[in-house]
Amino acid sequence: MSLAPSSGSRGQIVVQPSYFTSSAFVNPAREDVSLLIQCYAEQYERLRPLHPFTLFKDIWVSQGWTWIHFKIFDARSREAFLKVMMRIFTEHMSVTETPLRRVAALFGLYAFLNTQPSMSVPKLHSVSHVEVTSDLYDTIVCLPDTLNTELLERLRPHVIYVLSGLAGAFQILPHSKVCPLNPREIPRELVVEEVGKKKRGRLSKLEKKKKAKDSLASLSKWLDQTKQTYDVGNGSETSGTVTRHALLSQRPVATRSDYRTCKSELWAELGKDDAGGSAALRRASDAVVRRMRKMDEAAAVEGLEVGGEGGDRTGLDRVERAAGEIGGGRGGLLSLLEGAGLFPVFSHDV
Repeated sequence: MSLAPSSGSRGQIVVQPSYFTSSAFVNPAREDVSLLIQCYAEQYERLRPLHPFTLFKDIWVSQGWTWIHFKIFDARSREAFLKVMMRIFTEHMSVTETPLRRVAALFGLYAFLNTQPSMSVPKLHSVSHVEVTSDLYDTIVCLPDTLNTELLERLRPHVIYVLSGLAGAFQILPHSKVCPLNPREIPRELVVEEVGKKKRGRLSKLEKKKKAKDSLASLSKWLDQTKQTYDVGNGSETSGTVTRHALLSQRPVATRSDYRTCKSELWAELGKDDAGGSAALRRASDAVVRRMRKMDEAAAVEGLEVGGEGGDRTGLDRVERAAGEIGGGRGGLLSLLEGAGLFPVFSHDV
């Protein structure tokens, strides 16, 4: 949903009218109206007030509805805002609602319509009509006839008075089955939140702390699910059982075997002349040897000690010898790293 500015003077940010028909506004507004109606219904049943509309005004003020008209000031956006709000109130006047909730919605519509600022400077845009379908209008005007119980009877004169005040405000549209309202349904635009959207900038300390706690909890849960119990000792004082994860209780034999298998396949591919692996290894080895020779020469000029332990332990000699042993199951300079890989087949003396 784009919230780019609509009409307005330079430097004034104005929300587009489509915002007020979108789910970003309609859904929270419906929740607020429903809360107002539910609060009134509960307090009316509990208090049985002598002045039902006074109770409604107290709830209206306590929930902050007195400031509702200062939410938006641009005339074009305000038109959409007012119509959507009144439409939400009329939604609760249908026959699917209880009579008490319909009365609360009627009081809310009456208060919302008649509290529009009329003497503000600059003057705010206002509406004087409420759009309702013909079938809903018939339901609203028959509302006093449904208040025939002992609990609801005292609401009847207040409802009649409010309806008389709204008599000229209803703009009657065709039956709801032809969908005469514009927009046809609200919300018209659905705002979908992006899932997994990467945040800009660095994580805050609170976010880092939360991620660390979540990771630690996940690791602890995984360890609990995969832990095993082992016997330790052979009848001595330290014998018994211990519970720990399998990776912490035995050497990674299977992992080492997989590593050796993958490494053998890699050497086999690099050793194929048609694949260019051997040529690439030779070029890399020659480049390293040339660079080490230059370093050795530069060190000798400066009078620095060169070589290593002497004989076949001298570093440059070992590199030159390894560089010449490419192919036939040997990997040149890469063979010097075999000790770290637990792969003694091609290892040199190191």
